[in-house]
Amino acid sequence: MHVGYAQAGITDIVELAGASVGSLYHHFTGKADLYLALFEQLNDEYEARTRAAVRDSKDAGVSDPMRLLLAGAGGYLEVCVEQRAVVAMFARGDGPPGFHLMWREQLSDWVRRNTEFFARSGEPLDEAAAIVLTGAMLLATTEVSMATDAEHARQRASGVLAVLGRLHVRPS
Repeated sequence: MHVGYAQAGITDIVELAGASVGSLYHHFTGKADLYLALFEQLNDEYEARTRAAVRDSKDAGVSDPMRLLLAGAGGYLEVCVEQRAVVAMFARGDGPPGFHLMWREQLSDWVRRNTEFFARSGEPLDEAAAIVLTGAMLLATTEVSMATDAEHARQRASGVLAVLGRLHVRPS
């Protein structure tokens, strides 16, 4: 059973982690600090896997920006499959005060980065298309993380990538 951020007590957290209250406070100021550290760690993994997938595709000769975006999205969703429980914790939207604003800023940054990615390729993407692609990926991360097992999660991720691959994003 999963409890939300507000319901989780420090003793529950350290018991689940196999740690002690003292060790938690040695590394973090409290559960909000731990939550944010997990969020940053997950985002670092997302970024590393996305970049690696795009780099591998470029090394294989892919230059089409949509195919590169899909390769990056595949790397991103693979993190969602592998770390479903952590991703689901953030997808539920129950976090420390102010987390929603931080998360919202990250989404805006993601839209901007997707737009810039296409612009660098010489095929500009209008903001509305970037919002739609980003929104689809956001919902995909939630649905993949909520899958009952890794196989179902991978099926969801593959399905989303297949649908996104059929979109014809035209330059603005």
